[in-house]
Amino acid sequence: MAGRLMRLLFRPGWRLRCIDPPLGWVRVSDDVLPVAGIRLQVTTFLTSQWAGAVTVKELQLRVMAGEREYVVPWIATADPDGVPLGDTPEYSVGSAAPHHAFVDFASDAPDLVVLLESATEAVPVQLEGIFNAGIEFRPIAGLDLTIEQPLLRGSEWRRVRTGRELTE
Repeated sequence: MAGRLMRLLFRPGWRLRCIDPPLGWVRVSDDVLPVAGIRLQVTTFLTSQWAGAVTVKELQLRVMAGEREYVVPWIATADPDGVPLGDTPEYSVGSAAPHHAFVDFASDAPDLVVLLESATEAVPVQLEGIFNAGIEFRPIAGLDLTIEQPLLRGSEWRRVRTGRELTE
């Protein structure tokens, strides 16, 4: 009984979870050096209502293409209205309600640009993060980005399927 009471009073921690479905967009900018951009609408929550706020210090996206893997860095975060969440991408998730954010990733790796422009199958990606005082990346969500039409270079975001869509 005392052990159960101690577990209830001093919960060992929290877990950051991603609510389905995360929404995704991609684009390849038409600059001197093309940049592949991936935007995710991420809704996260804490699994313990007694947990303190969790600070998302760093995010990255691992894009897998066969034997090749690209680590795409996090460049910006905005709220659902498009307003940046601060001078740095860092943000906090509290236990009271789900947190909604648009998270942008970008890379100028030529092979990644070609992959996104010519993808004919789903491209598996893994969203990972560093939280609070952590020192290593932990997985948040695995997705399969499917680009349904050829991706043309430009500044507009193109909606992609994430493999975790709502069913009707």
